[in-house]
Amino acid sequence: MKLVDFTIKEDYGTEYNFILLKGKRRSLIQISFHWNDYPDFPYFQISFGNYRVIDILFWCWKFGFAFEFLGTTWSCWNEETIG
Repeated sequence: MKLVDFTIKEDYGTEYNFILLKGKRRSLIQISFHWNDYPDFPYFQISFGNYRVIDILFWCWKFGFAFEFLGTTWSCWNEETIG
């Protein structure tokens, strides 16, 4: 288990991920900021359940923000099983 994890991804823009208390498959808090190369329509989404307690996603023009509490660690999505 890691106390803090910070990653930067480059793919059609830049994505900054900050994870607090990261386990192999779960994490306490995940925060992400995105700056995309292509603008998009604004939207706001709040989700509950489905491998997380709460997930908030905001996108406007080229900027995006995501917050997740007690959810599946984003870096483990490429693995076969998530449960």
